[in-house]
This record gives sequence, structure tokens and C-alpha cells, in this order.
Amino acid sequence: MRVDIEQEGAQILVILRALALPAGAYNMPSSDVLFMADAQYPLSAMDMFWTDVALLRADGSVPVNTESIETYGGRPWRRFSWHRNGLWNPNGNPLLDHLEFMYARFAKDVP
Repeated sequence: MRVDIEQEGAQILVILRALALPAGAYNMPSSDVLFMADAQYPLSAMDMFWTDVALLRADGSVPVNTESIETYGGRPWRRFSWHRNGLWNPNGNPLLDHLEFMYARFAKDVP
């Protein structure tokens, strides 16, 4: 997986390129995924994540809480408005923790 880091104002964009999605859950086998951080990372928590706008469930429906389309890094993204229900732990590897958080959300759409 290729990862690109871009800065846009105060935001740090972490773009995971062509990330494989759960088989059979979506209309695409992979998508770029955006995580957002700021200059305080890892002390400040990451929240939500974004995918290619074209990403839909396999049946063509829009995944729950992904209706918002936002532009970052000069391109539109589908926002997965899914929030942590626990505390952010800046110790260890919070970027990998956020990746696991994202995979848990994707797993909700697996048939």
C-alpha cells in the first residue's frame, strides 16, 4: 500500500492509496482512504475517515453516515462520519489504531 502525506493549511492529510476493501461489501475492490491529523498528532485524536466518492455498498446504496462529500487535497471525498466511543491513546501506534478503527467500520457493511 502506498501512503502519501500532504499538508493543507493546519491539516495533515494521510492518503492510503488503493486500499483493499472487504470482498463483496462494496461496488469497488479498493479505494483511496483519507485520514486527517493536525500538527498536534499524535496528541490530538483522529476522527472519521474519507473514501473515493464513488464508493457505495455492493447493492448500490450509500453506506450509513456517508452522505457528506467534502473536498481535501483538491479532490472530493466521501466522509465516513463514524466516531470513536473511547479515549484516544497517543501511545503506541495511533495511526495503526485508526486503521483498525476504519476496518471495523468497513466490516459493518460485509454481507
